[in-house]
Amino acid sequence: MTESGDPRAQAAAARELAARARRLAHGVGEGAERKRLLQYAAELEEHATRLDAPAANKPQVAQLQQQMQQQGPSGAANDPSGRKKPR
Repeated sequence: MTESGDPRAQAAAARELAARARRLAHGVGEGAERKRLLQYAAELEEHATRLDAPAANKPQVAQLQQQMQQQGPSGAANDPSGRKKPR
């Protein structure tokens, strides 16, 4: 795989290797070699998914933080009990 520090690049490389393993598996036949290559491809796909997961969550977290900053503090944040304050 690639030595890149970018998880998305690593995930893309893992998916490319998985596709190659599947192509090779279909040319091997029906034996244990084919089964192992398909298992390897599945493992590479899982690895790619794990690499992509943190990158996929970052924009959502940043967007949520930005929304919270724009809204400012809420009344509930100032009163953790959740009770309404008398007027």
